[in-house]
Amino acid sequence: MNVIRLRTTDDQLFPAFERLYRISFPEYEQRTFTHHAKALTAENCFINCYQQEDGQFIGFVVYWAFAEYIYIEHYAISDNVRGQGYGTLLLRELIEQTDKIVVLEIDPVIDEISRKRLRFYLALGFVENRFTHVHPPYQPKFNGHSLRVLSSGRELTEAEHQRFCQDLVDVVMVK
Repeated sequence: MNVIRLRTTDDQLFPAFERLYRISFPEYEQRTFTHHAKALTAENCFINCYQQEDGQFIGFVVYWAFAEYIYIEHYAISDNVRGQGYGTLLLRELIEQTDKIVVLEIDPVIDEISRKRLRFYLALGFVENRFTHVHPPYQPKFNGHSLRVLSSGRELTEAEHQRFCQDLVDVVMVK
């Protein structure tokens, strides 16, 4: 499997990334094209795309590397290979390659799909955090949305959660 870090919207895999991104997340959870281009200029933003040796697009992980933690902003696996273990493989590798805590957000658990998603992350060693969390809006036409914060290995402290929320506003969401 090949890992390709996108650095600009002109990169060869950006269209495949963009297609999967647009179908994988509701519009209110999506960056605009311009917002993606801006994020790609940040040294601590990684849009890593994964390809099989034959060139088949597997999926992507968008994450931000901060001093104390890694924040997974978006993550998706192509329908063509879903259920073949790639999701587990990609996340497990990311977690094992760092000594930092890994933070991500999921939708509130309200149905079988969201319960299945939570079980997937719990099986990878993530734990639920007790904090009320509202992700800032990606686009001005939307409001922030409630999400659950998960972290690898242990819960975040109140100070760590506050740092994460501040980094979301000051770094991740900068347009």
